[in-house]
Amino acid sequence: MSAYADQNFWDCPSVDTDEHIANSLGQPVKLPESIDTGAWLNDVEDDLLAFFEQETGKTYVQQTRDNTYNSEQDLSSQFVFSIFTPEDCADWCWSDNVFVSVETHLGGDVRGNYSDFKIYRVDAIAETCFFDWVCAWHVRSLRDFASEDAELADVNNELSIGYYARPTSRLGELLSPNTEPAWSVKHQAFIGRLADYDFPVVLEPYASSY
Repeated sequence: MSAYADQNFWDCPSVDTDEHIANSLGQPVKLPESIDTGAWLNDVEDDLLAFFEQETGKTYVQQTRDNTYNSEQDLSSQFVFSIFTPEDCADWCWSDNVFVSVETHLGGDVRGNYSDFKIYRVDAIAETCFFDWVCAWHVRSLRDFASEDAELADVNNELSIGYYARPTSRLGELLSPNTEPAWSVKHQAFIGRLADYDFPVVLEPYASSY
């Protein structure tokens, strides 16, 4: 999956939420008709826990519930998620048979207007890239000299997912003072200047590799 650049605002790249969920969590689980996916999740949580136990033979608990709006993110739309794991798991980030509920924001005030919940089943959620909600950046020399690209290795490392909370903000700090990247139709990417690099560079946002 690729990130999407706003040609008018270089510092507003986005990760497509629907693609991100599909690529990191896969296809939703088919639930029994007795579970109303349009209800508040809390109202049907007991039914969900019973379903998870029926599917796996293990007792489940809800480990966390949050809204992506509360974190650093470049998502095209927010979502609320809950994570359910076996009661006896040592570390839910690496547990098998984790169930994840997702309710995607449909627009307007982020405090309301969410979709029906969907349930996904994954192993080792920490390895799925589910929590990678920001865009990273790849920087390459406009001159395409291999030696110059090697000089940019440390920059690309800093702008990768996980090095900083929001790579786009870090890129802003690395730019030459009083300059901003501009969109190039020819390169279909942004062109900018870094403070510690002598030549113009191509700047391309990207999302996780699933």
